[in-house]
Amino acid sequence: MPRYLFLCLLILCFACQRPAPRQITPAFYYWKQAWTGNATEMQYLRGLPAKRLYLKMFDADVDPVTGKAMPIAILKEQTPLPDSIDIVPVVFIVNELWEKPDTALAANINRLLEQLCHHIPASRIPEIQMDCDWTRSSREAYFAFLQQLREQPFFRGRQLSATIRMHQVKFVTSSGVPPIDKGLLMCYNMGDLRKPGDHNSILDENTMKSYIGDDRVSAYPVPLDIALPLFDWTVLFKDGRYNGILRSIGDAALHDTAMFAPSGKYLYTVRKDSLVNGYPLKAGNLLRRETSDPATLESVARLVARQRQDYNPVVIFYHLDSVTLHNYPLDELQKIYRLFH
Repeated sequence: MPRYLFLCLLILCFACQRPAPRQITPAFYYWKQAWTGNATEMQYLRGLPAKRLYLKMFDADVDPVTGKAMPIAILKEQTPLPDSIDIVPVVFIVNELWEKPDTALAANINRLLEQLCHHIPASRIPEIQMDCDWTRSSREAYFAFLQQLREQPFFRGRQLSATIRMHQVKFVTSSGVPPIDKGLLMCYNMGDLRKPGDHNSILDENTMKSYIGDDRVSAYPVPLDIALPLFDWTVLFKDGRYNGILRSIGDAALHDTAMFAPSGKYLYTVRKDSLVNGYPLKAGNLLRRETSDPATLESVARLVARQRQDYNPVVIFYHLDSVTLHNYPLDELQKIYRLFH
């Protein structure tokens, strides 16, 4: 066989083994109660460039008086939404609602979404998403609710998606698969926030491996979009017990060695009683600093990107917030979402 022909066949063989590149849709979540058109946030929307904005419209919670579902934290638009990208309305639903399912919930959510989205051209709302961390005991009621949503006027002709936690991918048989067009795999909050210890509950590569294995994402029965975290927080423990999240105490404060003693990879011990950024702290309190730094974010993204479905996913960063975006250069975010091609 002529040498050039052999080389051509060899190149063709390698090309056939490589998967075809996918078309990736970059996007952001927006999870605050008021849309302000913040200049930094608009810069990141345009610069990524985001093709979709997943906008939390409201929470569906339990009315403490009636026990029925009630909307809270309804989004207020203080400035017009960007008109150059698609909008995906998102509704967060507390799992407690399924203890006594409200038969009117689907219709009520449909009605409120219609009111909140009336000014957005219908062609710019390709999808509607429900966010609920259902359990084995609540899945029947939740899945029935999702079926009811499909019959509502605002949902017709649009994709219905739902968030999927990693434990629901690992334990797919017991968790069940919701009746949706596609899911959104949440690649964060993968550890136990309330458990004491020197770990990062937001993002951890080894924990991710334990959940998704080598094929659980690629084998999931419905297409999965991917959500990656852009946030951090500091967790407070008193007498070894979880005591809450301190959002205004960050790296700069914790590096004050007169106030905090490093006590592990993520842990800091309070040296003396003091008021720090509005939080009263006592000597001996333990703080755990949890982040989703770009290097770990890239490693986790590579893990997930290797498990390819026959699907062009949306890659969504959570979330569009000017306070934390300065930790994530645009070129880093562009590099990360391109890993999914």
